[in-house]
Amino acid sequence: MSGRDNTDEPAWLLRWLWAMALSCVLMVALGGLVRLTHSGLSMVDWQPVSGVLPPLSSDAWQAAFDAYQQTPEYQQVNAGMSLADFQMIFWPEFIHRILGRIVGLIVAVPLIVGLLRGLFPGRLRIHLVGIGLLFVAQGVMGWLMVKSGLVDDPKVSPYRLALHLALALTLLAWCLWLIFERRWPPAVGTADRSISRLAQGLLAVVVVQILFGALVAGHRAGYVSATFPKIHGHWIPEGLGRDPSWWANIVANPLTLHFEHRWLAFVALALAFALYYRLRQSKSPATLRRAGTALLCALHLQIALGIATILTFVPIWLASLHQMGAIAVLGCSWLIVQQTRR
Repeated sequence: MSGRDNTDEPAWLLRWLWAMALSCVLMVALGGLVRLTHSGLSMVDWQPVSGVLPPLSSDAWQAAFDAYQQTPEYQQVNAGMSLADFQMIFWPEFIHRILGRIVGLIVAVPLIVGLLRGLFPGRLRIHLVGIGLLFVAQGVMGWLMVKSGLVDDPKVSPYRLALHLALALTLLAWCLWLIFERRWPPAVGTADRSISRLAQGLLAVVVVQILFGALVAGHRAGYVSATFPKIHGHWIPEGLGRDPSWWANIVANPLTLHFEHRWLAFVALALAFALYYRLRQSKSPATLRRAGTALLCALHLQIALGIATILTFVPIWLASLHQMGAIAVLGCSWLIVQQTRR
């Protein structure tokens, strides 16, 4: 089934959009592994052009290790680390940066060629230039995030981490929207207004939940409790909201963040059930009904992964799957919003 006829667009556009979207997913997955393996501060400088090769000799490795030994993370957290151990945390960050450069080429080369040859009609051109600029901003934000941990307190800013993830998911969502419009164009104006609003409300909850997840990771709040459904034997644990600032309680208190992230998932699930029921009741198009079913399945799986991650004390592989589950939930929610827009 093909989407609308876009005869004035290049034939390779949809393949390129898919390539950019999948690249975003891969970058988020690898970025999560970098965070979970505590590898993000192993490279202490940012060399967008000259940094494409890893250390290729013993002297080069020793120089990179010497630079890392000057950082607060080494001195306060990893003192006594061997060169072999350093290489174990160096490679994930290096691969993440190299992949970023490759994705940059995937974005930039077709964009520049298309612009120079006038292949993109006006509105599409604005979208694609916006994606290109946002990708540059994402790279800069990645370095600013790393830089935040190269200070006296060797810990990446949770807020820059959340913003870095938010920019990556914005890139993904932008690419997906352009794909959806061409692959599954909706009949604009035919969706029930209540369904459209419910879908938008669910999307808002999903976005907030993902940002809370980034803050949970940044504050290491996933380790607060290894029990479910209660936290330390209580439905409302002691210490919840203990900070004098209401804002700090919401975004900086690990216990409160853990509590918020844990239960907001069930708010999203309740909304997804309501949306699923309304889609079935209204006899919506097949694409929309399938998206509703996929969303409900993805949310159930995501909640199960989250619970398992808590109970097993945040193993790397399970936490990585949980992060990928968030992307699946976001993608399904985004498709439903696109299909029900008025």
